[in-house]
Amino acid sequence: MAGESSTTDQIFMNDLKKEFMETVAQNLVDMKIWIAENKLEDIERVAHDIKGTAGIFGLDEGTEIAKELNYAAKNRDAEKTKELIDKLADYMKAQGIV
Repeated sequence: MAGESSTTDQIFMNDLKKEFMETVAQNLVDMKIWIAENKLEDIERVAHDIKGTAGIFGLDEGTEIAKELNYAAKNRDAEKTKELIDKLADYMKAQGIV
């Protein structure tokens, strides 16, 4: 019975990670559009979500970048926000997330 539970947990985590990967890929596309449109409040919201979820998968650096991104967008610093979107995209690519 214990083996069944850990197998189910692993399947659930794999499904969750797949969903996270798809979501982050779309979020990065969206944020690149939003920065061009100066929609910093949308970037702030999405960065907050990524910050909260990345840690579940041990992506501590991704969490930290998303935290900085959230802060920059919240403070309406478009230049820093764009820089951090690129940094987050590079990090997620290097981790095989996108």
